[in-house]
Amino acid sequence: MFILYPLNRFYEDLRINYLIYIQSLFLNFTSWLPDATSKQTYITRDIIAGTTIAMIIIPQSMAYATLANLDPVYGLYASFIPVAIAAFFGSSRYLATGPVAMVSLLTAVAITSLSLGDESLYVPLAIMLALSVGVFQITLSMVKAGKLIDIVLKEHVILGFTSAAALIIASSQLSKIFGLNKVSFDDLLSINSLLNNTPINSYSVLMSLVALLILYVFKNKLTKYQFFGNIAVLSAVVVTILLSKSISYKGPIVGVIPNGLPSFSLPGINISPEVVFMFIIHTVIISFVGFMEAIAIARQLEQKEPVKNSKGVELYKYPTPVNSNQELFGQGLGNIASSISGAYPVSGSFSRSAVNESVGSYSPISSITTMLIVMATLLYATPLLFNLPQSTLGIIVIFAVVPLIRINKMRSLFSSDKQKGSVTWITFLSTLIFPILSIEIFSGINTHIWTGIIFGFLLSLIIERKPSTV
Repeated sequence: MFILYPLNRFYEDLRINYLIYIQSLFLNFTSWLPDATSKQTYITRDIIAGTTIAMIIIPQSMAYATLANLDPVYGLYASFIPVAIAAFFGSSRYLATGPVAMVSLLTAVAITSLSLGDESLYVPLAIMLALSVGVFQITLSMVKAGKLIDIVLKEHVILGFTSAAALIIASSQLSKIFGLNKVSFDDLLSINSLLNNTPINSYSVLMSLVALLILYVFKNKLTKYQFFGNIAVLSAVVVTILLSKSISYKGPIVGVIPNGLPSFSLPGINISPEVVFMFIIHTVIISFVGFMEAIAIARQLEQKEPVKNSKGVELYKYPTPVNSNQELFGQGLGNIASSISGAYPVSGSFSRSAVNESVGSYSPISSITTMLIVMATLLYATPLLFNLPQSTLGIIVIFAVVPLIRINKMRSLFSSDKQKGSVTWITFLSTLIFPILSIEIFSGINTHIWTGIIFGFLLSLIIERKPSTV
């Protein structure tokens, strides 16, 4: 009886919260639908925002898929249905969901360790991870555990983890830039041996420099015109594709990308008992880190005031209040949609969400627009991407994650708060060191990048229980 009561109460909470979510979804839907479809200004801004995001997400998603150790097409699959689903069921007006660098890296770590060396299991494992992450996030939302994320994952722990993870991500792309075989973080410790065994491909270096120049100029020099910043990634892709075709490019290229829509089915896969525990750990880590990234973006954009015209009149309404549990629900459904689409876990993207905010996106119609353009790309435009250099994808990833390496902020935090600053730096260093040491925790379970964030969280619980002396 003692066991049955909590289970019955848990089930009842799920049922009640499910009905609440359906009701809130209907209210949200009816609140934005009349204005979004009847006012030309709103629907125009939604279409512009959705089109702009599509120009960013198509090349970005392909790059992030390679970061996840998957073929580029799986990035496109993750940019299709999940984009619209998460927007419809979430609470943020601006949050743009899809493939992101941090979750892609965590997915790569997960499927590499869970596959036990069998690369044929990468895709099925990634799909099942998306499903388990989605189910876990929805379960958390149903029991109103959204606030739990703020307690479990402290902002300064995330700061140390993301800075180190971004450094690892950037280093993992060096192989694409120099046209080498896959370079791990460990290989950088013996760079001379690496270069002796594998010569640098000058074509890849040239294309990397071209892509980097375009991204840098468009993002940092043409800041007066936001349009150039929005098309920077697409421009780098188009120019390098044209160059690779015109100069008989002899570096690694993307090659054939399957044409057509995903199969919308789940793979049949048997997870061996010895990896079930690790599968659960990776699910929890990806769920928490992915949602933490998404909710942080949503809240940051929620606090920004709408742009005003020369007369001081607001050009669009204040964004809807961000609700942690509702956002968990939306992200969870987005991940389930990604798994059914044959893709891998997704989260909120700051760069694409910022486009939504800057254009003044009003409703999920912007995400529907993005979905339709990605669908058209999958159906008709994948042959155009055949000659895309792999080095361009590497530069896109590096350019996206370098701003996440926030050493100055870590220094500033240490100066103002020794306790939190120490936890941040230790988390940063442990995230870098644990993958190199690869210490066996249990039989077949070794430390990796995910160990850094767990270690940082446990350290924060121990150290920050004591009052600060600062």
